[in-house]
Amino acid sequence: MSFSNTVVKSLLWSSFEKLSVQIIQFIIGVILARLLTPSEYGIIGILLVFIAFMQVFIDSGFSKALIQTKGRTEIDYSTVFFINGLISVVCYVLLWLGAPLIADFYNNLELINYMRIIGLVLFFSALFVIPNTILTIHLDFKILAKINFAGNLLSGVIAIFMAYYGYGVWSLIWQQIIRAVLLVILSWVFVRWMPLFVFSKESFKRLFAFGSKLLYASLLGMIVNNFTNLFIAKLSSTKDLGYYTRGTQFTDVVYGTTSSVLDSVLLPVFSRSQNDLPLLVNYFKIFIRSVALLIVPIFFLLAFMSKPLVLLLLTEKWLPVVPIMQIFCFARLITIIAGLNITVLYAIGRSDLVLKQQVIKIIIRVIFLALALKFGIIYIAIAELLSTIVHFFINTYYPGKIMKIRAGIQLKEIMPIVLAGWIMMIAVWVANYFVPNDLLMIQLVITSIVGIISYVWMIKMLKVEEYQFLWSKVKELVKRN
Repeated sequence: MSFSNTVVKSLLWSSFEKLSVQIIQFIIGVILARLLTPSEYGIIGILLVFIAFMQVFIDSGFSKALIQTKGRTEIDYSTVFFINGLISVVCYVLLWLGAPLIADFYNNLELINYMRIIGLVLFFSALFVIPNTILTIHLDFKILAKINFAGNLLSGVIAIFMAYYGYGVWSLIWQQIIRAVLLVILSWVFVRWMPLFVFSKESFKRLFAFGSKLLYASLLGMIVNNFTNLFIAKLSSTKDLGYYTRGTQFTDVVYGTTSSVLDSVLLPVFSRSQNDLPLLVNYFKIFIRSVALLIVPIFFLLAFMSKPLVLLLLTEKWLPVVPIMQIFCFARLITIIAGLNITVLYAIGRSDLVLKQQVIKIIIRVIFLALALKFGIIYIAIAELLSTIVHFFINTYYPGKIMKIRAGIQLKEIMPIVLAGWIMMIAVWVANYFVPNDLLMIQLVITSIVGIISYVWMIKMLKVEEYQFLWSKVKELVKRN
């Protein structure tokens, strides 16, 4: 099989893995949202901020360092495995000791027990890193799809039963723990990897030289990404935080799937051509157009369908999430496109440039968010969108210099696709004008059908080459499999 077919097959399996997981999480989330309150979602939002922060330390950039490094050995894997385990213990101890301080900050003593129990996730996260990395390096996303699908489905079903019987926040906490346990068990069963009882200082130094810069960048990004979640609950209420996180979760079904797929597939793909700049540039051009081709119609339609979706799936009590969801549709779209530039820098080993960009982006984002915090969650969402637009131009700076494809050229590459998206929006608006507002399901069906038809027609009219390429590859792989 040619390398292009391998890449497309990897993208398809990775997409299936991430999409199936996101769909399961979305369906489970809808059911849980009907059973739980916005305040309970706000509490889990606070807890997950601190867990996500600790998980950045646990990985410390080593997984991407292993993926990027050529000639990696079993000693490298084992060294990273033991480092991850040690860091997870330290992180849990810090979380245990810091739980009372966190509870005092939010004036909620129940957070102490919540934090100490959900912190158990950290140990299992450490055990999952190496098997997940090995499967990613080998582009074996078929197995990853099975592992993640099973883990999320089983943990979600258990959470629904717990929520139904009145366990509230605990149903969400145990959902996270059970999922982490299942991912570890299944990944070790499939991968069948065992660490060597060795620790190499040389391996640690070599991998940390790359991973440390990624760690710093990830930490800064994590702080800024969760800056709003930390302070919405403090300055407003856990209920507003519940609305905000629920509003972003709709768009994160698409964003989480797409960014995870691109991160897991494109990094090893770009890394293979890290010493061939013309080939890397060619790959980048193809992928930026291909990615835009796929995500533009999804985010545009999601923004248009936000209100009927919320009313149909979550009921009227969640209506405040609609404007947040619409704003984040455009913010996430821009973030995905901009993120391709960061993947290129990782692939060529320039995590130092990523760190420089991250510092600048953080300053800008904090300024926007600090100005918006006192005005409420809608203004906070607008601040996120504005900072994302600025981040696009920052992200494209160094890759633009290296590959001679600056921000203006990248925008020009995807402009026909964006134009097709806006024409699609006009078509679905006209179609829905004649549908009564109370017929929610009909609105969604008409929007989907008219949107897809009009978008594909415009893409063909504008002769976007990637459409024919992707469609031919999909049909070819379907026949082979």
